[in-house]
Amino acid sequence: MGLNMAINLDVHDLLVLGDSDLLIRQARGEWETRDIKLIPYKQSLEDLIKKFKSIKFRYIPRFQNELADALATIASILPYPGNTYIDPLEIQVKDQHGYCNMIAVEADGETWYHDIKQFIKAREYPLHADRDQKRTMRRLANGFLLSGDILYKRNPDLNLLRCVNNQEAETIMNEVHSGVCGPHMNGYVLAKKIIRAGYYWLTTERDCIQFVRKCH
Repeated sequence: MGLNMAINLDVHDLLVLGDSDLLIRQARGEWETRDIKLIPYKQSLEDLIKKFKSIKFRYIPRFQNELADALATIASILPYPGNTYIDPLEIQVKDQHGYCNMIAVEADGETWYHDIKQFIKAREYPLHADRDQKRTMRRLANGFLLSGDILYKRNPDLNLLRCVNNQEAETIMNEVHSGVCGPHMNGYVLAKKIIRAGYYWLTTERDCIQFVRKCH
């Protein structure tokens, strides 16, 4: 479909980027296509290649192909009724992932869970906390467990989720999203995978799923 679109746009020189080493090598002819179901696709590819003056296939790692992944995800979830005009999408490329904006960093440089951890550890309230804030702190603390210097959040299944700061959260998301820690997957499954792995840095699982969808 992508090659046909390029042909319709009267493109003569094309560079195709893909994050599947297998498919790129098969497209180059370096590896043989043996699956009987894929042979017709390979023949169709060879026919389309002949319509270009110059065409190259280049493999790039998944973490360098994030924009294409995001566009593919958006395309897969948008309904497309026939003959309906869809307004062009305006995309802003920022200097950090969207989920980083979902993780609040305290002005004093402490982690988001510093006050909860300090209350459990020394029964100390935040400075200048009023009566309502102290009551909220006591309620929040009941859902956490401090083991040594590591704070855990109890979930409804009685599992313990390790609390992480924004730097740790970014490392986890980068590794999982790039496929380092497992297969590439959609946003919902990715969120569930991270939660089951035992990490916690947002208020609820629903928030986690929402921000994973944004960054994915």
